[in-house]
Amino acid sequence: MRAYLLKSGLISIDQIKIAEIEQKKQGKRLEEILVNLGFLSDQVLGEIIADSKGISIFNLRESIIDAHLLVNFPKNIAERYQVLPLFCEEKTLHAALVDVEDLMALDQLRHFFPHVTNIIPYVATSTDLGQAIDKAYGHALSIEGLLYEIETKERKDKHHTEGAAISFVNTLLIDAVKRRASDIHFEPEGTFVRCRYRLDGVLRQICTFHRQYWPMLLVRLKIMSEMDITESRLPQHGRFSFIVANREVDFRAASHPTVHGENFVVRILDKRHSLLPLEELGFKKTAIHSIKQLIKAPQGLIVVTGPTGSGKTTTLYSMLRYIASTDVNIMTLEEPVEYELPLIRQTEVREPGGVSFIEGIRSILRQDPDIIFIGEVRDEETAKMALRAAMTGHLVLTTLHTNNAFDIISRFKDLGLSTQMLAGHLRGVLAQRLLRKLCSFCKFERISSEEERLLFQKYKREGHLLYEAEGCHHCEFTGYQGRIAVAEWMVFDEQMNDFLSDDNIAELRDYAQTRGFQSMIHAGLTTVLEGVVNMAEIERVIGLR
Repeated sequence: MRAYLLKSGLISIDQIKIAEIEQKKQGKRLEEILVNLGFLSDQVLGEIIADSKGISIFNLRESIIDAHLLVNFPKNIAERYQVLPLFCEEKTLHAALVDVEDLMALDQLRHFFPHVTNIIPYVATSTDLGQAIDKAYGHALSIEGLLYEIETKERKDKHHTEGAAISFVNTLLIDAVKRRASDIHFEPEGTFVRCRYRLDGVLRQICTFHRQYWPMLLVRLKIMSEMDITESRLPQHGRFSFIVANREVDFRAASHPTVHGENFVVRILDKRHSLLPLEELGFKKTAIHSIKQLIKAPQGLIVVTGPTGSGKTTTLYSMLRYIASTDVNIMTLEEPVEYELPLIRQTEVREPGGVSFIEGIRSILRQDPDIIFIGEVRDEETAKMALRAAMTGHLVLTTLHTNNAFDIISRFKDLGLSTQMLAGHLRGVLAQRLLRKLCSFCKFERISSEEERLLFQKYKREGHLLYEAEGCHHCEFTGYQGRIAVAEWMVFDEQMNDFLSDDNIAELRDYAQTRGFQSMIHAGLTTVLEGVVNMAEIERVIGLR
């Protein structure tokens, strides 16, 4: 480290010698002596150390720490060894240390977290780490404990209560990220407020607290989201970011007035789990192959459909990332922009008072685009503009809300586009759903019922052995863990365009089936036979009637 400090040019040989004399007297680390003598700032030293080790410096001031880890890691150990556990993903522990080569500090982490097989260290400055330790251990270390702390301290110490409220919100945020929730709901009702997470597409209650503490927590959420804390009669929206496990996680927030008070929902936008390659979306290989062929087309209209929360945006972002390059100009219109993508010019639609979809499309067409992504076709004018762009040499990707792939045609007709207009320009359609997967730890076989066997026979499948899950601690006793995408899709060829031009949808459907088209139900039943999902999930998401 001595040689690296000199090489940096930020410290002289004379200053090093003075520090070494003091080091012999005090018995402290050379780096700590340099800071105490004022030769280097804490922040600069941290950056030098991180650079010398080839690792990241951790920004503790803008990060939230998993309070659940601190329950098992005593404060005196954190202070003595200058180490703080930050976040744990499966068996990998992320931790901040002043000295990342301190074997005794690393041994303490292994001792208190015996299940961990890998430790990823980050450099933190001594000052930042000390402040983070005081802040992290200054309140109860669980959601339940923080709620109790808010209630018991409320009348005694206003400053401490506000700190507990901040810790409570931060703890909820990191807990939701850790559990891969997509949304956090705060719902006032009567004398209490309910907090729920949307996990794998289903809302699950996490806790409740007395309504008298909601204003304090609501103010904290509004400040974070840069909303007007004095406005409670009108809906508001905002966004904020936090660093979790040394990665930035974005949050989108929205308030809404109800008869019980302001409802507040936080959408979690975690790039690690949402920006995925096409191969990791969960589609079958045949679907992925068709998608790749579709988006290589030089022009035309591609539509992805499904209800809210079915993964349409994730699929389209994966498509855009697959085709993004320096050779093409990709431009988007989104409401809102959920993730910023490299090599893509993204525009956020804001109505009223900002860019509308119609104005945005007109403007984009003057920007020499090759590929255009329109977040959603909602009205006749937008539909006609999207088709016009596809007809004039552009590849246009967009979304609709329909139940299946064939309903896209009738939906476009409702929006004023005839089948003759669509023929030759509608390149392909993809309808998708997300199904909860059975927990692999508590899954078990069962014999199918007579009614189920008849259903499988209807789709020319054999379904004798099916699967269920009884629930265990791995899946929080729900029986489900993670989700998988299922889809039905069509790539239009010349014959299909002829049927479309003649508005002969029945012939189009029959022809598509001869070309290998499989319905959403068929795709879902396949996942049932593979033991990935159960029949109840097919009924809930797709329907069997």
